[in-house]
Amino acid sequence: MQVLGIKSYLIKPGDDLAGSLEKAMTSMGLALLDGDILVVSESTVATAEGRVVALKDVLPGPLALSMAARFHKDAREMELILQESDEIMGGIPGVVLTLRDGFLYPNAGIDNSNAPPGSVVLFPADALKSAREIRERLGGSRRIAVIIGDSRTHPLRLGCVGVALACVGLDPVEDARGQKDLFGRELKITRKAVADNLVSAAQVVMGEGDEGIPAVIIRDAPVVLTEADGPIPAIPPQECMYIGALRSGPRPYTGGYDGLIEKAKEAMKNAYAPYSGFKVGAALLSRSGKVYFAGNIENAASGAGICAERAAIAAAIARGEKDFEAIAVVGNAGEPVSPCGICRQNLMEFGKDILVIMANTKGDAVTATVSDLLPRAFTERCLK
Repeated sequence: MQVLGIKSYLIKPGDDLAGSLEKAMTSMGLALLDGDILVVSESTVATAEGRVVALKDVLPGPLALSMAARFHKDAREMELILQESDEIMGGIPGVVLTLRDGFLYPNAGIDNSNAPPGSVVLFPADALKSAREIRERLGGSRRIAVIIGDSRTHPLRLGCVGVALACVGLDPVEDARGQKDLFGRELKITRKAVADNLVSAAQVVMGEGDEGIPAVIIRDAPVVLTEADGPIPAIPPQECMYIGALRSGPRPYTGGYDGLIEKAKEAMKNAYAPYSGFKVGAALLSRSGKVYFAGNIENAASGAGICAERAAIAAAIARGEKDFEAIAVVGNAGEPVSPCGICRQNLMEFGKDILVIMANTKGDAVTATVSDLLPRAFTERCLK
């Protein structure tokens, strides 16, 4: 198998990428042959699409400012991360882990490297569409495949490997189930990430720095070209062995329930807490769109008190509501306030997927589902 680098001039926003690659191949004496696979870097595709953003033009909102401080990020970049991702999974200083289009990406795929000073490169707007266009423009009568590739780190491993964002002309994942291993045992779960492996091979030549090689030709690869043309197969987060095992902790709040939090704050003002002085408010959103809110109610006999969450649930049940989407819990504390054990059990009665927004009056907030907060809960199935 050969991996042939295509050295090109610096691609700029608005450039004709396919034309630029064709010109670069001609200048090097290269030409695509039948059966070749063309791997193009995602940052090159995004740049040609005009997905370069000057940070001076980005105005961060309150949430971006808060999360930037938490994760040690530039607030303007944090604003772009929020805009570009579907969900914030968490993070460490300098890196925010996000979900976007069913895949995990650090910082929503936003790239500081190979971007003009003071700018960042966003993810391609539509990597699959770009792959199709490049294949149509450069393939001609030849049967070729095109992969848009990026680099990623593996959990607990140092260094980057390749990952395919889009692929046309070959099956990105080969199902090896049913094949035999060296000892004749049938493979039960093995699937080969063909496109990812090809991008990893390409990364060796393309590099990560100033090599100036935005694309490579992979020739004589031991893969079969097909007419495959669709998204890279993914699995739901809850079925991923990494996310499924580690997702039990609360995640940063990324918006969508600001009004619910405000209702919980209102309820907190009317909480009755003459003994502890610790007031909590809860606002429960039903699937019908109605909101039921209450504060905690203390009692001289401590066991007779009731938490804000259970008071809000009782108010909703009294009005015939039993189907809930989310609950916001707010308290005047240094950290976001979490429901106590009995409140978690009460919420579990009405749905393990209810979203719990835990907040404080300073504006800090995190989210989790009820099942995140109460794994292996006691439910009606335990009684059967």
